[in-house]
Amino acid sequence: MTTIAIVGTGLIGTSLALAIKCSDLQVDIVGTDYDSTARSGAQKSGAFKKVEARLSSAIRGADVVVFATPIMAMREMMESAAHDFEEGCVVTDVGSSKKVVMQWADEVLPKHVSFVGGHPMAGRELSGPQNADGTMFKGKAYCIVPSLTAEKTAVSSVTTMAEAIGAKPFFIGVDEHDSFVAAASHLPFMMSIALMGTASKSANWDDIAQLASSGFGDLSRLASGDPVMHRDICVTNPEPIIAWMDSYIRELYNLRSLLAQDGGPDPDAVEHVFTEAMEARARWQAGIFTNMDRIHTEIPSFAESMSEMFIGRRGVEAQKKIFGKDNKK
Repeated sequence: MTTIAIVGTGLIGTSLALAIKCSDLQVDIVGTDYDSTARSGAQKSGAFKKVEARLSSAIRGADVVVFATPIMAMREMMESAAHDFEEGCVVTDVGSSKKVVMQWADEVLPKHVSFVGGHPMAGRELSGPQNADGTMFKGKAYCIVPSLTAEKTAVSSVTTMAEAIGAKPFFIGVDEHDSFVAAASHLPFMMSIALMGTASKSANWDDIAQLASSGFGDLSRLASGDPVMHRDICVTNPEPIIAWMDSYIRELYNLRSLLAQDGGPDPDAVEHVFTEAMEARARWQAGIFTNMDRIHTEIPSFAESMSEMFIGRRGVEAQKKIFGKDNKK
């Protein structure tokens, strides 16, 4: 039977394991984490066949390896596991920054594996395996960024995994990914953190806190996220985040200028800004935007890749590879 090893059994790693377990994929899922508390929580979740204390024990024999650690830990994990990957293994990740991870994979991973960058656009502000949710990926975009040397069957395999957990594969370039995700994901948590800092550092915070309600709670929610995750994202993707923060500051300053006009704000102009924003959000919520199905026609369909995937490598005559039989590029 096919084995998927998930390195990092926190919120996303354990949620992914739960989602795979509840899918149609017939696989064994092995987890590992340097944190004993995370390993214990992952074991209790029931998502994993077993949870290993040693990275090498989880990697050896795995057909697919998913790195779900904090981004800054990935290079070290890749280096530590370099001699443990099976021939033809598919290696992927779920990191929110792709450029640095792709560089590390190219520098560190052995040539006999295929690396396909991945990033499910799902999550929550809570962390740890105890907060895992196998349904969080349903209907969400799953960014797929193949390395230049990745086998087509490896790309197909990651696509299959994404589809199996209910996500929508979204093929995208490295630079596009890091810029677009900075706007859609990284900027919001920076805004949330800035809001929390602005209000909580006020001399009147004790009184303000008692008045803060659902609106403040909604906008500050992301400030409850994992500080290590936020740190790693900012450290590994600073330029795009800065660019979008600058754009946001300009937008905010335009609103400020609207309110600071001599003689007072123009009611019609203020209402127009709010109406534009409301309509833009309504279109987004209704799904009125570019079709998310960007799968290249040369990439095998779900049905095709399912026929090649998860059939078991060991014990099969001629040792067929799990992700594509014996085809090569």
